[in-house]
Parts: sequence; C-alpha cells; structure tokens
Amino acid sequence: MNILRSTLLLALTCVALTACGGVRESLGLGRAPPDEFAVVDRPPLAMPPDFGLRPPVPGAPRPQDVDAGHHASQTLFGTAERPSSASASSAEKALLSQTGATNAPADIRATINNESSEKMNVSPHLVDQLQWWKKKEEPGTVVDATAEAARLKAAKEKGEAPNATATPVIEREKSGWLGL
Repeated sequence: MNILRSTLLLALTCVALTACGGVRESLGLGRAPPDEFAVVDRPPLAMPPDFGLRPPVPGAPRPQDVDAGHHASQTLFGTAERPSSASASSAEKALLSQTGATNAPADIRATINNESSEKMNVSPHLVDQLQWWKKKEEPGTVVDATAEAARLKAAKEKGEAPNATATPVIEREKSGWLGL
C-alpha cells in the first residue's frame, strides 16, 4: 500500500510540475515556434556558366586564398603598378598631368626607400645637450677592492658574519628641482 501511495504521489508531482513553464521546456514538452526573423530565404541552385572547370590539384594553392603578407604590403605601401589610362577617368588624367605625377620615374618608391634608409649624421651628444640641467653621472660606482678584502678578512678573523660589520652603502644624491 505504501508503494502505491508513493507512486501515485510521484505521478501527481510530475503532472503538477509539467504545468510550470520552465519545467515543461527543460523536459522538452514545450512548443518552440520558429523565429520569423531567423528564417533565411535560399536562392535556387544554378549551374555555373563555365562547364570546363578543372579538378583541384593536390598541394596547389587555392585560387580564392589571399596571401596575408602580400595583402598587407599592398594595403600599407600600395601597388607598384600605375593605374592604367583605361581605368582612369578624364578628370583623374587631368589631375595627374597637372600635378606632374605622369612624369615621375617608375622606380620612385625604391629611390625614396633608399634615401630614407641612409644613416643620418647626428651629434652623439644631442640628447645630453638637450638635457642641460642634468649632470653627467659616471656609469657605476667603484668599490675599493683592497679595503673591502681587508674588511672581510678582519670579520673572518673575529668570527663574525661578513654583513655584521658596517657594510658601505652608496646612495646617490638627487639633484635638480625635479629630483632627477
């Protein structure tokens, strides 16, 4: 009798829970109508106009793939080719001829790159001259090796640790009103 009651109670609980919207959807009993904005019309399939297509060759580059490096260099530096006269309008041709762009040598980009890559002759102390308020500091502090060796030897003879005696501390003074 207890089994019958618990089974009946479990069945009633399940029926009552299916009335809740969240439980119904999680059990897969709810209806989900299609979203009218997500429906996409697909055009009918059409045969390509060229029936003489060749099968792909294994290992050959795909024609639709673009080399990223070549694409980036074209974007940054432009193409080395001049626009053809057939693709330019009459206004563009007039503008190019008035600015003298048609008289430019074909290797002008290479010439500019060579000229800009040459080393400039600049004074090595230009930065020091620009920072006139800073004093020139030595590259490092020199420790007196004989005095330091004598200090360490004396500490060892006394049985003290090397850092127990006064270790010299070098502090640089801050100069200037900015503390630089």
